[in-house]
Amino acid sequence: MPTLNERIGEIVKQKRQRDRMTQADLGARIGVSGSYIGSIESAQTSPRIGELEGLAKVFRTTAFELITEAAQPDPRTFTTANRDRNAFLGLYDALSPESQKQVRQFMLFLRHQQDHPNESES
Repeated sequence: MPTLNERIGEIVKQKRQRDRMTQADLGARIGVSGSYIGSIESAQTSPRIGELEGLAKVFRTTAFELITEAAQPDPRTFTTANRDRNAFLGLYDALSPESQKQVRQFMLFLRHQQDHPNESES
């Protein structure tokens, strides 16, 4: 079972990739180097509480939530489907409320088209 540091590193990497940031990008946003982010992700070092708070702010969550997620007994699987879903959610969250509404309407339209393929033929 991974240690808490290893899980925090996995979560930081997963969220960073979801938001399509490099280690250098993320480091610059919280005031550390990209190589330091790499050492967190590889569990060579553990982030200080101020850094956890900075990471949480960048990832639109709280330090408590990051630690809670890392402490879960069953680690999440980082499948391609989960990575794609998380990337989509990151993009969706960055949209304006009006754009989010349009995305929801379009997705409902696509789902309806998928569920009722023959309706468009009439």
